[in-house]
Amino acid sequence: AKGRGDKAQDAISRVEEQILATNPVLESFGNAKTTRNDNSSRFGKFLEIRFNERHAIEAAFIRTYLLERSRLVYQPATERNYHIFYQLLAGADAEMRAELGLDKGSGSADAWAEFHYTKQGGAGQIAGVDDAKEFGHTAAALGVIGVDAQQQRQIHALLAALLHVGNIEITGASERVGAGIDADDSAYARAVELLQVDGALLSKWLTKRQIVTRSEKIVSNMTRAQALVVRDAVAKFVYAHLFEWLVRTINAALANGSDAGAPAAAFIGVLDIYGFEHFAHNSFEQFCINYANEKLQQNFNRHVFKLEQEEYTREQLENWTFVDFQDNQPCIDLIEGKLGILALLDEECRLQQGSDANFAEKLYKQFAPAGPRPAADAPAAFFRKPRFGAAEFTVRHYAHDVAYAADGFIDKNKDTVPDELQNVLRASRGPLLPQLLQAEPSAPAAGRLGVRAARKPTLGAVFKHSLASLMDTIEATESHYIRCIKPNDAKQAWRFDAPMVLAQLRACGVLETIRISCAGYPSRLPIPDFIHRYRILLPGPAARPAAEMSLDAFRALAARILAAAFDQPDRAQVGLSKVFFRAGMLALVEKQRVERLNAAATAIQALVRCYQQRALFLRTRRAVRALQTLARGLLARRQLRLLRDTRAATRIQAVARGFLARTQFRATARAIVALQARVRGVQARARFASMRREHAATRIQRGVRGFQARTQCRRELRLITRMQARLRQRLARRLIEKRKEEARSAAHFQQVTYQLEGKLMALTRQLDESQSRAAQLSEKLRLAHAESQQLRDSQQATIQGALAELTARAELLQRDKDAADRACADLAARMAEAQAELEQARAQATTDKLAQDAQRAELEAKLQELELELQQSREQLADVRAQHQKQLLIQQQAPSAAAAAQEQASSIKRSETSRWHASAGLSATGYDMADSSASPSLRMAATPQQAQPRRPHSVDRARDAPASPTSAASKRATVGGDEGRSLAKMLSSLGGFGSNSNTGNANAAHASLGSTTIAEEDEDAFQLQSEDDVREMLEHDARLIDEVLMELIGDLQVPLPNLDAEYSPPDLLFPAHLIGLCVIKMFQYNLARRIDRLLMSTIARIQKKTAAFDSDYTSAFWLSNVFELLSIIKTSMTEHQSASQEYEESERAMNDGMQYLESLLSDIYFGWIKDMQKRFVKLIIPGVVESEALPGFTASDSGFFNRLMGTGPRESTVKIENVLSFFNHIWRTMEFYYVDLAIMRQIMSELLCIIGVTAFNNIIMRRNFCSWKRGMQIQYNLTRIEEWCKTHNVADSTRNLDRLLQLVKLLQLQKSTEQDIDIMFEVCDLLNPAQIKKLLSIYAVSDYENPIIGPVMNEVTRRASPTEKSDKMLLDTNDLSEQVLYLTARKVPAIETYIPPEFRMPRIRALVDSQTDMAYDDEDDEDMLAAHMDDYADYREGVVPAQEGY
Repeated sequence: AKGRGDKAQDAISRVEEQILATNPVLESFGNAKTTRNDNSSRFGKFLEIRFNERHAIEAAFIRTYLLERSRLVYQPATERNYHIFYQLLAGADAEMRAELGLDKGSGSADAWAEFHYTKQGGAGQIAGVDDAKEFGHTAAALGVIGVDAQQQRQIHALLAALLHVGNIEITGASERVGAGIDADDSAYARAVELLQVDGALLSKWLTKRQIVTRSEKIVSNMTRAQALVVRDAVAKFVYAHLFEWLVRTINAALANGSDAGAPAAAFIGVLDIYGFEHFAHNSFEQFCINYANEKLQQNFNRHVFKLEQEEYTREQLENWTFVDFQDNQPCIDLIEGKLGILALLDEECRLQQGSDANFAEKLYKQFAPAGPRPAADAPAAFFRKPRFGAAEFTVRHYAHDVAYAADGFIDKNKDTVPDELQNVLRASRGPLLPQLLQAEPSAPAAGRLGVRAARKPTLGAVFKHSLASLMDTIEATESHYIRCIKPNDAKQAWRFDAPMVLAQLRACGVLETIRISCAGYPSRLPIPDFIHRYRILLPGPAARPAAEMSLDAFRALAARILAAAFDQPDRAQVGLSKVFFRAGMLALVEKQRVERLNAAATAIQALVRCYQQRALFLRTRRAVRALQTLARGLLARRQLRLLRDTRAATRIQAVARGFLARTQFRATARAIVALQARVRGVQARARFASMRREHAATRIQRGVRGFQARTQCRRELRLITRMQARLRQRLARRLIEKRKEEARSAAHFQQVTYQLEGKLMALTRQLDESQSRAAQLSEKLRLAHAESQQLRDSQQATIQGALAELTARAELLQRDKDAADRACADLAARMAEAQAELEQARAQATTDKLAQDAQRAELEAKLQELELELQQSREQLADVRAQHQKQLLIQQQAPSAAAAAQEQASSIKRSETSRWHASAGLSATGYDMADSSASPSLRMAATPQQAQPRRPHSVDRARDAPASPTSAASKRATVGGDEGRSLAKMLSSLGGFGSNSNTGNANAAHASLGSTTIAEEDEDAFQLQSEDDVREMLEHDARLIDEVLMELIGDLQVPLPNLDAEYSPPDLLFPAHLIGLCVIKMFQYNLARRIDRLLMSTIARIQKKTAAFDSDYTSAFWLSNVFELLSIIKTSMTEHQSASQEYEESERAMNDGMQYLESLLSDIYFGWIKDMQKRFVKLIIPGVVESEALPGFTASDSGFFNRLMGTGPRESTVKIENVLSFFNHIWRTMEFYYVDLAIMRQIMSELLCIIGVTAFNNIIMRRNFCSWKRGMQIQYNLTRIEEWCKTHNVADSTRNLDRLLQLVKLLQLQKSTEQDIDIMFEVCDLLNPAQIKKLLSIYAVSDYENPIIGPVMNEVTRRASPTEKSDKMLLDTNDLSEQVLYLTARKVPAIETYIPPEFRMPRIRALVDSQTDMAYDDEDDEDMLAAHMDDYADYREGVVPAQEGY
């Protein structure tokens, strides 16, 4: 049982799938695009879905009504034929198109324009519909319903044959000559081939007709018009039978083994039929469609109004009356009556000489005779005769009056094809066509005279019979109607045409239905629902229904509610189970309910709010009392703590004063000894400095004199070399002229051959000599190895001797140490004696204490004055350096400062390189002046661990040779130019100040100056305990800027892209974020001078770092970091709003720094682009122009001149892949270093511009590049580049690449006729006439091309002559010095404080840590913090938003 159930379930699922698959099949073969619908059904369909006793689908059947056959041969404007033809033309593959003869057009998109049956409407495509994709869906659906691939091939062949039938040309100018078909008509031959019929018979009966009389058969010629009608009738005949065969196949598949005639347990019928149609030209199809709609409208009226009135009767309503509705039975009688239109049409069709004009006359006589007007309900009242003599008539349908043209009614109603053509089609050799026509009874054979053949029913009679059967089915079932309303004629979304919709509602009878409903009770509710919702309208407990109530009690309660709601009783009625309302009354009841609910809600809200306020008051009072208790206790405890602290302080002061007195005495004694030592040291260092200066001066003089001598020597050598070069050039030119004259003779080639043979022999001898020399060198190498081994042995012996000597010296030193120990013992004895003498001197010191105290106070005061002057001198020195650098930059940026201030976005102008050298502080020696702010001891204190690389891959290490520590230190310690002299003068003034006082003050000043070395300080223990420490470091600590310049810029090694390590933005952009953090903190503390100094030094160091452009990685790394630093500063300044004037200098310093950063960004950007241009320009011509990547189109450039110069056909070693690899390298490098996307696209746009200009200028000036095959190769290469650009969303803003594409397109266009000139000038609109003329003049015509004739060149010359003098032949290259880089700095949401662990930057680390670890212990610190935050709140909120620690 389980297996049978599963099988049944599978069968049901298969039937459901087949039912769904019928829709795309019938839509493709029966739907078409009309003026009002892109997918209009041109046939009626009734789908009957049958269910078994278990209510599961067991089978289905489809019946169709009146396929619009005339659409196959004629389509009005903007309409299409059936969808299947366009799907076949668009979706067939190349093999099928060739097999079916559908490859006439230039492509599948416009193939429909090649066939008469598909191009009449002029609209071959539907917006938003892919016919090729729909063709695939149709093929899949055919497979589901049981049509295999072989049958689908046959169907496609039959459809293609119908298209070719429509293209058959019928000749014949008059009836006497007769119609005919050319024997060489390709469409006719293809149609015969696909239909597999006898071509001679088909041609005969398409142009001739046979009349059968009692005694003979007469064959006569047809006119061309008659032959065209027969041709179209054959096409309609075949397509109609194909459609009927598809319906039979579908029914066979959907039957699922059941009989279509057997009764079903239950079924659901879906009728999808055409709606009411009214066009400018209405024919027989529209007449039948509107006839069917009349019958359906009559059924709809009866069904709807009957149900409405039956419900009133069933509910036993009292005061209502039956509503009459308009019946369209007279119109139906006019069409289908005994003497109706269909009957008269069939009668005219049975006549041998029947015509459309006679049919129209019969209608006029029957329904529009001269005389009194007919009654309103008579059929003749719905018929109108035209005012003029046109063969048409008008029928007053329920929706609209429609005028029908009588032309074609007879032929369409007969729906016959000559028996001779039917026999030809049935005799087809194909398997499908005879199968389609087998249900059609064959024509009777000519036998006994007087025996009449069975008369075939007309199409109108068949449609009338099927419509009657359909109406019987509808009457026997429960009907539900779905009305489709079209919002507008333009088939556009979100557009509502109210008059059009109103007309459709009126045509569908919906307005009549609404009128009848409004005349009664359109709104109704079940009584329980009505009571539950509206019982609130009754006052008091009367609104509460009892737990158990009878139906009468419910009705009585509903009546009381209605009485409370309405004054007039006729506005609503209570039925047996429902409450009925007049139009608009239900909304009135709902309004009263809302008002009652609003009043109740207001009362509840008042009580709830009162309760909430009372509870809030009680909680507040309790909280106030609790706070008072806590505050009083806190004050008492503070008073107690103050008393305890006062007593403890008194005790501590007594102990501290005694300790200070003792400490003061000890410090005085130590100070005297230290002062003596310092004075002696200063004197010794002064003598040593004098000796060093004399020695340095001697070395400098020696170097200068040597430099002058070498310079003079080099100058003389350069002049001699230039004279030799000029002389050799003159001799070479004469030799070349001589060689050119010799090259013109044939004997010269023989002489050159002999010379080449001589050179070959000489090279062979040189090769032998090289081999013998290599053998000698190998022997020498072996001897050198032996000698080196001997040297190693001798060195080993020397080392052992030196080791023995060192051992002896160590023993000697040990003996010296023993002697020193004995001397130390003697010194200890002497110290004991000195101690005794010291005890004696203490008494003397006690007497001299007052004098020593006075002297010490004087020394301390002078020492403080020296330290203050030293600090002021340092600040003055830093300000002088910053102002000097800034003035140099401002002087060179003055012309562009006004324009830059007016621009809203960041526009960076390419400036001169010299101003950056001035701002960077480069002296005549070429060293950096930005490092001169730190003392020499600071620079020399770097440990070897700090000089080690901090990344596994480094560009600097790979490219730069390792320099010795001594030379690097000397470079960093050099001070050049006026700045060095000012620094020396400043230090000498400080020394002179100390000499005016006593020697002890001078020693103290030198000790203060020398205490700033890194060696005397523990770097790892550097911490910032408070905000004051942070401000002190930012304002006075020069080593903070040294850390930024050395660690973050100078010694930083750029990481290389690799697969072993992944870098996030903080890993690569931490220099910009840390420098930005320092600048922002300085701005918060209003340190304008420090901001100037930090930004100027940073810019100078980065400029020096990137000046060489020796690596793409270094350029991309610093380009990204400079842009990030600029964005950070701009973000902080954008969010900052100044509240006072005290930050004016800091704002000016920040704005100046942003301008200099923009100039630095411009220098890096354009310098890198220039470096890339030098490398990339070598790839353009061989990779884009000469590369022949397209197989089968090898360009031959082997002319006589090319062979003579050695530039014959050769394969380029550089391919288009090399160009794309260069693009990928640059793009991935920028992606790795997180370069801004706008900069990335602009850089790639510059490279595309270089391709366009370079390739264009080379092609237009070289004849060997101007050929059709070369144009194909270049087009393919440019297509590869365009695909890469589309993938990466990159475009050429200068359109030079588009000009190159048009130039290549010009090489591929035809150039043989004058009509081609218009095409060339239209397609190549970016090229000027002079360029087109130049290309045509040097174009190399191939053997298979037509030559460029004289008239063509004359016409091109005529068009180019007006502008030939002004037009430029070559494209202008981009001058980067005149370009402007437009960028908008991005908004940086937060500053990253990440520092790589291998970096030793104690001050920057302490600055980062101080933002999160700073705490305040007591209330005084909290008050200080609050005051500080009030002063600088705007700046802190604007600089680093949403970042912890700021």
